This record gives sequence, C-alpha cells and structure tokens, in this order.
Amino acid sequence: MYIHKHGHDTAPTVIILHPMGITGEKMFEVVGSKLGDYCVFTPDMGNHASEQRDFRSAAAEAAALHQYLVKHKKQTIRLLYGASLGAAVALNLLQYTDLKIENVYLDGAPVARLGLVMRTVFPPVLVWQKQMIANNREKGIADFVTRYGRDIAEHMADTFLQFRRTSINQIGKACVIGNTPAISPELQAHLWFDWGEKELYTKTSKPLVETLYPEAHIIVRSGCDHCEYMMKQNADYISRIKAIITENPGGSSI
Repeated sequence: MYIHKHGHDTAPTVIILHPMGITGEKMFEVVGSKLGDYCVFTPDMGNHASEQRDFRSAAAEAAALHQYLVKHKKQTIRLLYGASLGAAVALNLLQYTDLKIENVYLDGAPVARLGLVMRTVFPPVLVWQKQMIANNREKGIADFVTRYGRDIAEHMADTFLQFRRTSINQIGKACVIGNTPAISPELQAHLWFDWGEKELYTKTSKPLVETLYPEAHIIVRSGCDHCEYMMKQNADYISRIKAIITENPGGSSI
C-alpha cells in the first residue's frame, strides 16, 4: 500500500479508501479534497497507481494501513471512508481495537458472502473486463461511461490495463467472500452504508447489515447502480458526508 497525504498534520484525520480501478489520488479529487480542512490519507492499494505490488486481500491492505497509522500516531480518525473494494478494506480495519474511529461511511460495501456461483464467476468476469478494454477500449468502458462519466471511465480503463491477473483474482475475491466484523452499538450509530437501488450488494448486503448492525444508518439511492450517485450527484453526496463529520465529531471508539 502506497499512502498519499494531503493537508496539515495537525488537522483531524480522514481516510479515503478507493474502489477497484480508481486510484487514491483520483478519490482525493472526487471526495477527499472537498470535505474541508482535514489531514487526508488516500492510499493506493495493491496494483493501483503508485503501489506496484499485487493486491493480496482486503485484510492484508487493512493490516498495512493499520501499521502506518500506528507508526505515524494517527489512531484517532474523524472519518473512515471506503467505496466498494475500499469498503471491504475499511470493514477489515474495524477489527483493530487500538483505533478510535469516529465516523464510518461505506459506499457499495460488499458485506455479505455471495453464493458459490458468484464467488466462482466474479474474478474471471474482471479478467474479461480488462481484455474487453484492451481489445476495444470504447466498447469495454461503455458501462463505466454511463455510470460514472467519461473522465472516471477513462481513468478506470487506464488502471484496469495495468492490473495483473493475480491482483484481479484477489480483488474479485475480496468483493465476494464477505466482510462482517464485530462492531459495537456505539460505533454502529456513527456508521453509514450507501448503496444504489440497482446494485447486487443492495440485495445481498443490506439485509445482512440490518441484522448485524441494527444501529447503523442505511441509504439506498433510487435508480442508481454501484457507486453511481457519488459521481453523478457529487455535490449532494459530499454535502451529506461533510454534515456527518461536522455534526458528529468525537464519536465512539470500536
């Protein structure tokens, strides 16, 4: 994991964990830079941008981030944000009881363990996606353009083309094996899940979240697919997150 830092070291800490195919610095542009005066950490996970090592697992990425936070004495975190793959890593980070995480916002979180067919098929689908982009870039990114706009789609295409097969397989696995840490009721009250109405994780993970984390807040974006609202309605999306971290400082530790 290669960790970028923005802002003043004395400001409250914000962590932005990117989804598959979007780098840490791009997520700083989309989310982190718009939140206000914070010390913002935007890691590149395995095989993304500055981190050339293969992606290993969500747990391994969380362990690397935890080690960094302890080393740099950044164990009080105003906001832990993760989108999609980043949400899987964020959920793994919640196992570390020496962190004081005040607020957690997870977009498109893969909480539930998917069925055998999806666990088997999903990584090869990602390999196929990369090949599609390599063979016919415009056709390969058409769905990305529809969901996220041209700029993000082109960025994702460039990132996908850098992926190695080992990383793709492990990224796919991280998104289907389930991520269900124990979370105290106190922290659940400062935990937000955000899904698009059309995405698979709304059907699979939302019911599990309602059972495991009854105190958590759930947002379902009408008519949206996976992480789509973040890109298409960015101003409203950011305003909600800003309100959460402004109105809820000093939330409970894990």
